[in-house]
Amino acid sequence: MAANLQCIYIIWLIVLCSILHFAFPNEKGTDRTSAQNFSCVVKSYTFKGPSMNCTWKAGKEAPKDTQYFLWLKYNTDEEIECPHYISDKFGRHIGCYFLNVTVNGDRVDLTVNGSSEESPIQPSSHSPQPYLLEKLGPPRNITVNCEEQLYCTVKWKPPPSSLRVKPDCFRYQIKDEIRNTYQNITEQVSFKNYSKGVRQRLRIRTRKQITCPLTDEFGEWSEPIEFGTDPSPFPTMLFIFVLAGTIIISLALVLACKRSHAWKKIIAPVPQPKDILKQYEKNMEKACMDPLSTTAEDEKITLVEDMTVNKEV
Repeated sequence: MAANLQCIYIIWLIVLCSILHFAFPNEKGTDRTSAQNFSCVVKSYTFKGPSMNCTWKAGKEAPKDTQYFLWLKYNTDEEIECPHYISDKFGRHIGCYFLNVTVNGDRVDLTVNGSSEESPIQPSSHSPQPYLLEKLGPPRNITVNCEEQLYCTVKWKPPPSSLRVKPDCFRYQIKDEIRNTYQNITEQVSFKNYSKGVRQRLRIRTRKQITCPLTDEFGEWSEPIEFGTDPSPFPTMLFIFVLAGTIIISLALVLACKRSHAWKKIIAPVPQPKDILKQYEKNMEKACMDPLSTTAEDEKITLVEDMTVNKEV
């Protein structure tokens, strides 16, 4: 009798567990349905106060009707749902941004819940320190002064930060976009001198010093700044082209003259002017050597009689 009662009790427990399993599904949700690749970035230069932008992707096994929701919690305060969601082309939430978040040394709780009519969605929880999520902005107030005789001075100011650290908490990196080189400035300075006679196109970004409570990632690049002039180099290529063209044209002219037999005419000696005195002597010698003509032409002499009229006084 006792054994029968025990069997009935066990069967009753199995049936009850099955009913509870279907009535109240697992609170953890179905595997691989939670938000994936969750990440957040804090920026201190886009709005009046620090803002936090978070993004994620849908779980691989999440149904098509899955919708995600992000909740933020400071210490023991109540949770705050994201006020500004970012959706994909299917209308599913894949991101969110909070304005005027509180950034200090404390951690915050971020939870991504989901809902679906087909299956329960696993939640995804994270507890970061917001100041370590900060993406530093580019340096501010970048100026170039070329009034000095030999060089130009580039100056800048550190970017804003959520913890409002001191200016000496930053170091900088300068990229030369013309020569594709980088220069790290580890000293606590906010200027750099460059020669006037060299053209420059620079970008600057920020990174924290080792001892400061900021993210160790590089910040965003500044807009490019251009100054300086290119030295006037010797026109090597132009000289080569002109020389080659001259040689080719000269060779072509020589070949053309050879084929048309004009070369002999071009290089024929120039006749010298005749020697008048020498020619006169030759003529005189010739005249003396020639015999006199025996038959002289009859010379006709015309006498002109002076006809005068004598008038008597």
